[in-house]
Amino acid sequence: MAASIRSQIARGELKAGDRFPPEDELMEVFGIARTTLREALRILEAEGLVTVLRGRRGGPRVTTPTVEHMTRMFALLLQIEGVALTDVHDALAVVEPPLAGRLAASHTPKALAELTAAIDAAAAAAGVEDDGTAFGEAAAAVHHTLLRNAGNTSLSILGQLLHEVIAQYYRRSGQHATAAERRRAIRSYRKFLGLVTAGDSAAAEEHWNLLMHYPDRRNKQRVDLYS
Repeated sequence: MAASIRSQIARGELKAGDRFPPEDELMEVFGIARTTLREALRILEAEGLVTVLRGRRGGPRVTTPTVEHMTRMFALLLQIEGVALTDVHDALAVVEPPLAGRLAASHTPKALAELTAAIDAAAAAAGVEDDGTAFGEAAAAVHHTLLRNAGNTSLSILGQLLHEVIAQYYRRSGQHATAAERRRAIRSYRKFLGLVTAGDSAAAEEHWNLLMHYPDRRNKQRVDLYS
C-alpha cells in the first residue's frame, strides 16, 4: 500500500490536501488488515507524504515533503558520516554562485520583486535589537529566494538543503552575526541586487562567490543537530 500511494503522489495522481477514504474502504481496496494499513500510513507520515489529522474531520491527507522535513534526514546522514560544517559550506559555495549568475541572466519581474523584498526584510531585521535570530532568519530567506528563482530546480533543492543544515546548526548553537557583520551583509546583498537588475551574470556570480567566502566558512565543528 505504501509503495502504491507513494507512486500516485509522485505521478501527481494524488495531490497535497487530498483526503483518503475511510479505513474500511482502504482495507478493502488494498486487501489488507487494519494493522497493516495503519503501519503503511505511519511509514508515509514519516516520509512527509501523509499527515494524519485528529478529530471529527480528521483522517489521513496527502502532504508534500518540505525542505525542513528533508533536511532532518539529510542532516542525520551528514552527522552519521561525521561531516564537518566547513564541508557543507564548501558544497554550498559550489552550488550558489552559478545560480546567482543564472538569476542575473534570466530573472523575471516576479523574481526580482521577491529578491528585493527579501533583502529589504533582511535590512529591517539587521536593525532589530535581539540576539541576532531575526537577521539570521531574514538572511536565510535571501539565499532561499535566490535558489528558488534561479531556474534549476535540482540545484535549488540541493542548495536549500545545504543552507538549511547550516541555518539549523547556528540556530541550535546560538551563534549569530554581529552588528558589523549584518551591515556588511546588507551592503553585499544590495550590490548583488544591482547586478541582477542590470543583468550582469558574470559579475553577479563573482560577487556571490566572494560573499560565500566569509571567515566562519572554515568552521571545523561537525554537523550536530541530533545530540
